[in-house]
Amino acid sequence: MILAADIGNTNITIGGFNDDELEFVARISTDASKTSDEYAGIILSTLAIHGVPKDKIDGAIVSSVVPPLNSVIKNAL
Repeated sequence: MILAADIGNTNITIGGFNDDELEFVARISTDASKTSDEYAGIILSTLAIHGVPKDKIDGAIVSSVVPPLNSVIKNAL
């Protein structure tokens, strides 16, 4: 599975893709004061809610309009 994360000013939208099929979509509130560890915990919780084991993730794609969060989300993923 590939995680796609779209970092917006209000929400971070995360989707999980198996081949061309979208398996889930979730939204996380964007908060520039959160650390990468905090976002990692939220992402892991989101995966658990959707029944996706973390070892099923093969990679990630990130798009962003919030440059200060780019490295934070990269480290979280």
